[in-house]
Amino acid sequence: MIHSLTANHRSFHPVEFTTGLNVILAERSETSTEKDTRNGVGKTTLLEIIDFCLGSRPTKGKGLLIEPLQSWAFTLEITLRGNRVKVTRAVADQNRIIVEGPTDGWPENPDLDDQTGERVYKAERWRMLLGWAFFDLPRSSDQLPYRPSYRSLISYFVRLGPDAYTSPFRHFRQQKTWDIQLHTAYVLGMNWEYASRWQGLKDQEEGAKALEKAIKTGAMEGAIGTVGELETQRIQLEQQAANAKQALDTFKVHPQYESVQEEADRLTSEIHELANQNVAYRRRLKRYEESIKEEKPPASVSLERLYEEAGLVFPDTVKRTLEEAKAFHHDIISNRREFLGSEITRIRQVVDDRETRIREKTDLRAEVMQVLQTHGALQEMTLLQERYVSLHGSLERVQARLREMKSLKASKREVKAAKDDLVQTAERDHEERRDKWSEVVRLFNEHSQALYKSPGKLVIDVGETGYKYQVDIERSGSEGIEKMKIFCFDLAVLQLQMQSGRGIDFLIHDTLMYDSVDVRQRALAFERAHEITSVFDGQYICTINSDMVPEADFTEGFDFQQFVRLRLSDTSPSDSLLGIRFERPGR
Repeated sequence: MIHSLTANHRSFHPVEFTTGLNVILAERSETSTEKDTRNGVGKTTLLEIIDFCLGSRPTKGKGLLIEPLQSWAFTLEITLRGNRVKVTRAVADQNRIIVEGPTDGWPENPDLDDQTGERVYKAERWRMLLGWAFFDLPRSSDQLPYRPSYRSLISYFVRLGPDAYTSPFRHFRQQKTWDIQLHTAYVLGMNWEYASRWQGLKDQEEGAKALEKAIKTGAMEGAIGTVGELETQRIQLEQQAANAKQALDTFKVHPQYESVQEEADRLTSEIHELANQNVAYRRRLKRYEESIKEEKPPASVSLERLYEEAGLVFPDTVKRTLEEAKAFHHDIISNRREFLGSEITRIRQVVDDRETRIREKTDLRAEVMQVLQTHGALQEMTLLQERYVSLHGSLERVQARLREMKSLKASKREVKAAKDDLVQTAERDHEERRDKWSEVVRLFNEHSQALYKSPGKLVIDVGETGYKYQVDIERSGSEGIEKMKIFCFDLAVLQLQMQSGRGIDFLIHDTLMYDSVDVRQRALAFERAHEITSVFDGQYICTINSDMVPEADFTEGFDFQQFVRLRLSDTSPSDSLLGIRFERPGR
């Protein structure tokens, strides 16, 4: 229970709280202007101060952590697990929480400041203690990756900011689904560990999807393709790598491989040169053989006879000259035939000699080539090694990617199976805990009936993606009914906590809770909150503007004004909560 709130500045308006309904009323004068209310009267600031003392993590430059408040320190008097203590936290030193009063039975004892004699908690230890005091949160860490957070849990009982009034199950806009599922399960008395496991499986699922996408798009280094395509690549690479390995294993390095290669090249060149020369000689031989066939002796018929037949008669001197010419021509032909025959014989011999040399060089080259075929140069061996290493590396990458993809498939199957098992387990547990969650469902219905004379429904389901929550009030056309769903839920949860004996016994709402709510339901909400919290010695703290108080709609005998613990006004700065005027950044 919260007893009082004070500060180290005399201008501050202290406030004392009791059980039941506690109202912080903000009044606005008729002569006030927008300028007069530029920093408000402090009703929301009061809730921020309470939350500050309860271990909030304010952002520098926002909320209370602004320059005009650097010298301020706030003290909250509160009972925690039977010990009534005063808790002081300074704006300038927010990591230091001073505690005055008994701390018997607390699992976290404060440290003693030797210089000041004060008993002090570091902020994180203070939050840990409050988690135990309000919600029985264990101090030891757990293996589960997602666990209940004190700050998330307390935010369902101290709703601050517009985002906290949009849904019963959400206290800030960016709150993740798992956070909602887990913390709502905790305050409803359900097994929060299932929500943690659901999120763990979802993380695995998302991780597998991201990895699969990276593989398919090539964003992740390695082989690309389907399992079938990669299997084909694997088989091809295995064969190529095996061939390269065999070639490498049987490779022999010749110490004079390069000189042997040069000899082979020289022999080849000489063989080609001899062959080319023989081609030219064979052409010449063919011409000579054709020429010798064409060379013939003079015809046996004499010129004299020819002329006689023509009627011409030569004298004896002419006849002698013709005979001499005939003999001369015969000698020429004989000499030419002798020459051609001699050349033909010589050329044939040269060609034969060259053919012999060609055969010899060819045989020698064959021996050299045999050496080249069975041996290699060191450079060739290096190339073979590089090729083998490259193929083996490609094969390993494909095999690694195959293992990854097969592991992905197996992981997806395992996650699906685990989700199915978790759903079944959670459904059984949900049934076993029927008495617990049925109670909060019943309480929500009662509070709805009290406000609207209509049944309200708090639905708690177990689905494939985890816990699902829904609230509804069978009433249409009523302004602000969404806000009253939150009110009924919060009051039911607080009542459940107080009935179960947990340490949390207060509920705090801002004036935002009553915006757009019908005046009759607004009046009934105040009455209901006072009734329920009074029964269990708890308290309902709220802020509201004076023009929103439904004076004419309260039940007879309900004196709203007696529950006003503090009146704030915009008449002058001294009438505001802090008693000073200051500018907030951004306003």
